[in-house]
Amino acid sequence: MDPQKQKQLINQMFESSAKSEEELSKMSPEERKAYLQGRLKQKMFFSSSQRRSMNQKQQIQEKLQEKLQEVSEKQPETNSKTERNRKKRQKKRDKLKSQKEEIDDDVVVVNNPDSSESDYHSD
Repeated sequence: MDPQKQKQLINQMFESSAKSEEELSKMSPEERKAYLQGRLKQKMFFSSSQRRSMNQKQQIQEKLQEKLQEVSEKQPETNSKTERNRKKRQKKRDKLKSQKEEIDDDVVVVNNPDSSESDYHSD
């Protein structure tokens, strides 16, 4: 719930349970004092609970921000690591491909119908 709206609802509840001036004037001084002390304690409780909930919300948001920062800090490392691995694999493929092309250029395969084995002759 929106903190502002929550505060308004609590204030409305607090005000709706208040006694009118006529009711207060009918009370004895001891009753009036006890009533006003109770109202003060109520108001202090509402204020402290609102403050606690706001602090808890802030702590949760801070923890969430910290986790997001940790994840974002780890993410580039992971990306760079995977990127490096991808580049390494690509280099190996390119190297093997170039070696294979060199071998293909240097080697000539001759099939003799007379022999069952193939003879390889280099240029």
